[in-house]
Amino acid sequence: MRTRNLTISLSGLLAAALLAGCGGVPGSQASGSSKTNAVYDQINDLPKDQQRAKAEELAKKEGGTLSLYTSMTADIVTPVAKAFEKKYGIKVSTFRGNSETVLQRTLQEEQAAKPGADAVETNFLEMSVLAGKGNLADYQGPSLDKVEAAGKFDHWTASRFNIFQPAWNTNLIKPGDEPHSWEDLALPKYKGKITLELSDSDWFENVTKYWLAHGKTQAQVDDLWKKIAKNGRVAKGHTTMMQFLTAGQTPMEAMNYTYITERAAEQGAPVTHLPKNGKSTIPAFGRPNGVGMIKNAKHPASAWLFYDWLLSDGQKVLVDLGLSPSTKVPGDHSLDGLQLEKFDVKGLAQDDGGWDKKYDALLRGVAQVGK
Repeated sequence: MRTRNLTISLSGLLAAALLAGCGGVPGSQASGSSKTNAVYDQINDLPKDQQRAKAEELAKKEGGTLSLYTSMTADIVTPVAKAFEKKYGIKVSTFRGNSETVLQRTLQEEQAAKPGADAVETNFLEMSVLAGKGNLADYQGPSLDKVEAAGKFDHWTASRFNIFQPAWNTNLIKPGDEPHSWEDLALPKYKGKITLELSDSDWFENVTKYWLAHGKTQAQVDDLWKKIAKNGRVAKGHTTMMQFLTAGQTPMEAMNYTYITERAAEQGAPVTHLPKNGKSTIPAFGRPNGVGMIKNAKHPASAWLFYDWLLSDGQKVLVDLGLSPSTKVPGDHSLDGLQLEKFDVKGLAQDDGGWDKKYDALLRGVAQVGK
């Protein structure tokens, strides 16, 4: 879920940001915030069918630029930015980093009263921190109506979902030999065949709570995880894991994002996350990545347009890139064959690193792939 050994924890960042917010706020920031809020208010006060046109009008006065901070990979954010630019003629400047880096930079700039982002699109946990600190403005536009309830949160909205499922190399794991439940990963036949990602504590938390909710005792859950860890080796990064799987260096991944697996398969790799019949019996968890508008944005109208676009026309762009959208999009097959379960956003957003520590402890001593 997050990179380990951060010098500043997410909870620490939030606490520092809240303290900064309680202190004196420079006049320039207050003035900028007032102007920004006035723009958001002008748009939000209109009927929904008039908001987009007003945002376009105001965006032209801002100079037609947008600063986007995101953890999207380059192969995703580049076509997304180009499609938005083509729609509105607004030039997108992007800062890319992992979700923790995006959060740190955003909070540090806010604390210094020098906000650099207009809009942010990143992982649910970092979006929750920004929302809790009060950095995000509310979007009340027409595109919100298209989002399912599971994708709506205070001050931000899910733009896409990363779906958790095991993946395997079809040359090394033959039909009928693939796992049919999360519990199967503990089977002796998979000893030495499973790769676990070093930071997947959100997957660990969701599967643990699912097992407990469906009748397993804590002792049974702990035993399953110990067996899975004994069956596995570890690697860092889901893309790196897929490279190992594609090359046949590893037979199976305990979990990867389905879009990564499907992309590799489309490029000819012998990998899949579905059995031969195309229907998985393994509960799938969809982790939300979300979009938000910065309250003190220099280009608030452009931020509003990007938020609105990403939840409307932008959803088709995400589908074309193989991602799972937060709205219903014709031609989207990213959830075909999956049994989707609710992702525990609230529990993880309120966690203070406890699940990270438990997952780290589970993997302690597990050998790395290639070593």
